Amino acid sequence: MRCALDLSKKLKKQTSITLVDRNGYHLFTPALYEVASMCDLKSSEDKDFFAVEKRETICIPFSDIFYSKKETGINFIQAEVGLVDLKLKRVVTKGGEILPYDYLVIALGSQSADFGIYGVREYAHQFKNINDAITINLKIEKFIKQMVSGQKMTPLRILIGGAGFTGIEFAAEIICCVKNILKTNKLRFQNIQVMLIEAGSKILPMISNKERDKISKRLTKLGVILMEGLEIGEVGDNFVKLKNGKTIDGDIVVWTAGVRANEFLKSIEGLPLAVNGKIKVGVNLNVQGLDDVFSVGDDQEFIDPKTQKPVPAFAHTAIEQGKIVAVNIYNLVNSRKLKTYIPHYKSWIAPVGGKFALVHLWNGIGIGGLVGWLIREFVDFKYLVSILGFKKGSSLFLREIKMFIKND
Repeated sequence: MRCALDLSKKLKKQTSITLVDRNGYHLFTPALYEVASMCDLKSSEDKDFFAVEKRETICIPFSDIFYSKKETGINFIQAEVGLVDLKLKRVVTKGGEILPYDYLVIALGSQSADFGIYGVREYAHQFKNINDAITINLKIEKFIKQMVSGQKMTPLRILIGGAGFTGIEFAAEIICCVKNILKTNKLRFQNIQVMLIEAGSKILPMISNKERDKISKRLTKLGVILMEGLEIGEVGDNFVKLKNGKTIDGDIVVWTAGVRANEFLKSIEGLPLAVNGKIKVGVNLNVQGLDDVFSVGDDQEFIDPKTQKPVPAFAHTAIEQGKIVAVNIYNLVNSRKLKTYIPHYKSWIAPVGGKFALVHLWNGIGIGGLVGWLIREFVDFKYLVSILGFKKGSSLFLREIKMFIKND
């Protein structure tokens, strides 16, 4: 989407820009954990309204982005891609529409990785899209209502597989939310247990020990149970079985253990793929061996020449890649030299429940607590304004703030 918006500004009416997506909206994924964890005990008559409101807060219609008062010139087609023919230079939708191209950008995103563990796909709640978040939200809400009414006398136990950034954000936020609801209804906080299960020897291995210690202490203070160095061997509807033979029972299992390349990529004949299934790209983010095809985001594997390691799949790296590809397609159209992609991924923000976040800046400076949360909110605000304009972007941002801080 960033690539399309930037190209529309650079090329203006020189060319036709078409964006194809199976959804009619742009999912603002940084706030997905907020939707999953934002529980309320409103009357059943209000449930449909609140479900719609939650969706609308992070599902931004492409029409709001592309067809605003200031015409972008982007043609949006809501359809699922059925075929990509690199030889004939065309994309065919599952509806049969044929879309020829001069330049193609592949940005299909990733899908959840189950690592071959039995039961993950069948029983665990995935955490990739809005429907996943709403389903988790409603199920936890149902258990909370049962606790408040006295129907459920045992503690609510939430098992989360995977302690990466996503798992940590969700674990911290859900325990803050449920704790406040239970307090309001005069129930003991001990009635909620959130277990974060990590196969690795430590959470977030890519960050410093000092920063990991801050996040661990924050999680422990909130009441999240950290279980490191424990591999899951099987998942059921209400349990996970560890490879050491121990079984942990729970009311709901949420899977945040990682993502893998989109399976659809394997169907594209002539597309060079790495061992992990991702697209091999060159220094200009063009697909290796192809000058007219580019890839951005979770689809591709770009090896950082400084570290000789793949660039992490962060949101801000995908946006930066989209900008570079827009520049390079513009340069190709105008017979100019292509720009080399220099990755910047040393900064990150980790919200850890309520109005608390840990921010890591490029120069190694770390900022935590309320100030970190305010920085995170500013980053969200800046992004929404960048795609919607100031009026629409600020309006949606304020709407998000109003909804998501209810249970902080």
